[in-house]
Amino acid sequence: MTPCIAKKTLTLILELGCHFLIQVKGNCNKLFAQIQLFTALCHPFSVCETIEKGHGRLEHRKVELFFNQVDLPQGWAGIQRIVRVKRWGKRKGKPFEHTAYYILSKPIDSAHVVAKGIRGHWGIENRLHWTKDVLIGEDDMTITNTNSATVVAF
Repeated sequence: MTPCIAKKTLTLILELGCHFLIQVKGNCNKLFAQIQLFTALCHPFSVCETIEKGHGRLEHRKVELFFNQVDLPQGWAGIQRIVRVKRWGKRKGKPFEHTAYYILSKPIDSAHVVAKGIRGHWGIENRLHWTKDVLIGEDDMTITNTNSATVVAF
């Protein structure tokens, strides 16, 4: 399991005058549970829905933006917006459904703008992983030596 994003990292980002849009996963269990409950009980103030068809799948995406009115666990400062992204549809004929949660430090009031930011991030992630998997063959590597792994990582 990957570690939860450090609260100190978010504080540093804000101190540098920057903003963050970060996915909250189950490994940040208290924050995740509070956000999940809050979004289940409250109504978003902005919603963006899209439908995409291609690559053997049909995907509906609903991005919902909430004002942060959550009683967050201690140390989670600077969160202005809560984002819930629901995705559902079919991949290779099989149905799927997934919900993701994000925290946002910039007081953006448009779910459409946030949706573009999230999709843009995934575009970068997908291109990076494709390069590492296909061109470098990272998934097929069987490195057991620590020094070799360090060299490959850089």
